[in-house]
Amino acid sequence: MRQSQGMKRNVGGAAAGAAGSACRRALAGLGLALLVPAATWAQDRNAAVPPAAPASVPTIAPPSPPPVENSYLDGRLLYQLLEAEFALREGEPGDAIELMLQAARTNKDDALYRRALQIAVEAGAGDKALGIVRSWRQTLPKSTEALLTEIRLLIELDRVADTAEPLKQLLALSAPAERSALISSLPRAQQRAKDKTGVAEQFRLLLQPYLDAPDTRIAARVALGRMRLNQGQPVYALELAAQAQAQDPSALQPVLLALDVMNAATDGAQARGAADAPPAAASQPPAKGTASATDLIAQAEVIVRQYLSQPDTEPVVRQAFASVLATQQRLTDAAEQLRLALKDRPKQAQLWLALGEIDLELHDPVTADADLKQALALVTAQATEDAAARQATAAGAAGTPIADDEDAPQATAPADAASGANPVRLSHVELLLARAAEQRHDDAAVSRWLAQVDAKDADLQVVSLRAGLLARQGKLGEALKLIRAANANTPAEQRYKLLTEVQLLLDEKKLAEAREVLNKANAESPDDVDLVYQEAMVDERLNRLDDMEQLLRRILVLQPDNSQALNALGYSLADRNLRLDEALTMVRQAHELSPADPFIVDSLGWVEYRMGHYDAATTLLTQAYSSRKDTEIAAHLGEALWAEGKHDEAARVLRDAHKVDAGNEVLKQTMARLKVAP
Repeated sequence: MRQSQGMKRNVGGAAAGAAGSACRRALAGLGLALLVPAATWAQDRNAAVPPAAPASVPTIAPPSPPPVENSYLDGRLLYQLLEAEFALREGEPGDAIELMLQAARTNKDDALYRRALQIAVEAGAGDKALGIVRSWRQTLPKSTEALLTEIRLLIELDRVADTAEPLKQLLALSAPAERSALISSLPRAQQRAKDKTGVAEQFRLLLQPYLDAPDTRIAARVALGRMRLNQGQPVYALELAAQAQAQDPSALQPVLLALDVMNAATDGAQARGAADAPPAAASQPPAKGTASATDLIAQAEVIVRQYLSQPDTEPVVRQAFASVLATQQRLTDAAEQLRLALKDRPKQAQLWLALGEIDLELHDPVTADADLKQALALVTAQATEDAAARQATAAGAAGTPIADDEDAPQATAPADAASGANPVRLSHVELLLARAAEQRHDDAAVSRWLAQVDAKDADLQVVSLRAGLLARQGKLGEALKLIRAANANTPAEQRYKLLTEVQLLLDEKKLAEAREVLNKANAESPDDVDLVYQEAMVDERLNRLDDMEQLLRRILVLQPDNSQALNALGYSLADRNLRLDEALTMVRQAHELSPADPFIVDSLGWVEYRMGHYDAATTLLTQAYSSRKDTEIAAHLGEALWAEGKHDEAARVLRDAHKVDAGNEVLKQTMARLKVAP
C-alpha cells in the first residue's frame, strides 16, 4: 500500500458517498468529458488515418493527409497509466490518483487531470479532488477548464467564499461573450451558499471592474441585482435593473429581473421583508429603508412596460408579463398583453388557449368561445399535418427493402400535436369550450363538446360539467350521484369532488344542505383552510354572520397572513356598516399581503365608501375595475360615482356590466336602488 492508505472505494461509508455525490454533481454540471481507462485513452491519442473507401465504390482521390503528429505516449507512460488502472481495479483509488496525477504533471495534459479527478470523485474524496484541480491550475495556469472545475467544486463543497480568486482569474482569461455569461451565473452560485450576504459582498467587489466595461456593464448590474433580490432587497434590485436598462433599453436581462421582482412582491415575501433603499450607484452597498409591495410592483412594471414600448421586443417577455398579471388577478390587463402578443404570433395555440381561459374567468363566454375556437383550429390543423407526415413516412418505409444491417436507422413518426407531445391538448380545448357554452346557458352545446372529449381524458372536470347539465335539467339527485361516484385518487381530487357537490347545491339554492356537507367535511379535517373558508362563505349567504366571523377568525389563527380571510372578514363588516375602523385595518393588512389583487382593492374602496370617503373610494374602485371587469366591482364603482354626483358615469358603468352579467343579484339591487334602467 502506498501513501494513500485507507482510500479504498468501500472506506468512508455514508460520508464518502455524500462527498462523492457532491463532486459528481460538480463535474456533471460542467459537462466535462471524463476519460475512459488508459487503453481507450491511448487509442484516442494515436488515432489512425481514416480507412479508404471500398474498392467497389468509385471515389475522388482524397487530398494528402496531414502530417502525423507523434504522440508523447511512450512505453513508460503507458506502463504508468496501466498501473494506475490496475490499482483502481484492485480497490486502491489513492494509488491510482497519485499515478495519474504524476503523469498529468509530467505531460501537462488536461485529459490526464480529468481522469485523476474522475477517480477522486468516484472514491468520494472531495478534498483530494480539490487538490487535483489546484495542481491542474498550477501546471496549466491558462486552462479555463481547470478554473471552472475548481469553482464548481468549491460551490458544491459549500466553500463559495473561496471562489473569489479563481473567479477573478477566469473572468480575466475569458472572451467578452463568455465573460458576460459567467457573470450572469454568479447569482446561482450565491443562492447555493449558506452565507448569502457575505458571498454577495465578495461578488460585488469582484464585479467592480466590469460595471463600466461596455461588454459587461449590463450583465454585471443585473447579476448584482439578482443577488440583492436573493437577499430580500428588492428595491436595490430594481435600482440596478433600471440602471442596466438606461445603459441599453433593448437589453432583455433587466426586464426579466424586473419581472422576478414583480413575482416576489406578488407572493408577499417582499411585502413583509423589504428592507432596503436604492443606493446612489451600483458600486455602493444599499442603505436601509422600507418599500411596500405595491410600490415594488409599480416600479417593476415601469421597467417592463418601458421595454415593451419598443419595436422588435422578445415575445416571451409579453407572455411572461401576462402570466404575472394573471397571478395578481389582473385578468383584464393580462388579456390585453396576450392580445398584443397574438399580433406577433397569431398561430400560437397556447396564447389563444390562455386568452380563452382568462375570458372564462372574466365571465365573457362569447369572446372565450371565439378565442378557444382559434386554439382548436390550430391544434386540429397541427394534428392533421402530423398525421399526414406519419402516413408519408410509413409509405416511404413500405417501399424500401429491409436492410440486412440490424443497426440501420428506423423511421420514427412525428409527434402528435393533439396527443400530449404538443403542450395544448385537444381534449383540454374541448373541455373549455364546454365551459364557455355552460356560461352562455347553452346546454345543447355543452353536451356536444363533452361528447367530443376523448374518454381517456374524461377527468373530474368533465364529470362536473355533466353533473351540472343534469342539475339544470331538474335532476339534482342524479347529478349528486354522478359526482359522488366519480373516482378520486388524491386529496386534491377528493376536495374537488366535495366542492363540486357543494356548488351543485348552492346553484339550486339549497344553502342548508351545502353547509351540512361542508360542516361534516370540516369535522373530519378541521385544519383544512380551504374548506373552512368555503363554509364561512355559505354562512354569509345564510346570514349566519356570527358563525361566518368565527370561521374566518379560526383561519387567521391557523394562518395569520391569510389575505383572503382578512379581506373576507373586513369586507363583511364594511358591507354591514359595522366596526368600520376594524374593517379598514383588516383590509389594509390584506392589501399589504396581496397588493395587486383587484378583489382586495375593491374591498378597500368599499370600506372607504362606507366611511364616506367617496373620492378615495372612486380612485380605488376604478383601479380594481380596470384590472378586472367584475360585475360586483362594477356595482361598487357605480355606487361610489353616484355618491360623488357623477350620475351619468355611474349609469354607464352599471349598464356596461349589465350587458355582460344581467343576472347578478348585487348589480340588479344597485341599479334598482339608484333607479338606473338597463
